[in-house]
Amino acid sequence: MKKYNHAALRYQVLAMLHNQGPMNPTEITEKLADFFGLDEEERNETYEGRPNDKVFYKSVATNDQHLKAAGLVEFSSHGYHSISERGEQALIDNEATRKLELRYLRQFPEYCQWALKFRKASVSHDEIDDFLKL
Repeated sequence: MKKYNHAALRYQVLAMLHNQGPMNPTEITEKLADFFGLDEEERNETYEGRPNDKVFYKSVATNDQHLKAAGLVEFSSHGYHSISERGEQALIDNEATRKLELRYLRQFPEYCQWALKFRKASVSHDEIDDFLKL
């Protein structure tokens, strides 16, 4: 049973980086697993047919990429992640819900450009407008 959702996970990444300073991906993943109360089975769950791909680690990495694309997290050349000024503001803006929804990230043009790269190559202007409204 999943004990977290992606919006809460994104918020917690920012909160940890705010409170504890720069961290590497392994540290972030372990601390998030502790925060969400994941047991060993949940921490080590892998995708079917891919024994080296841990589900929770990939989830954290994917959400980290969303935060980076929105300019909320910065990655250093040494593999450490830190919160940006924009990330600090996102914590304040989303403190009441303690979730960071994708619709919040869509206010940043660079996030929208990044996210739209993963859509079909033939995206219409109407589809782009619908994406930005969500």
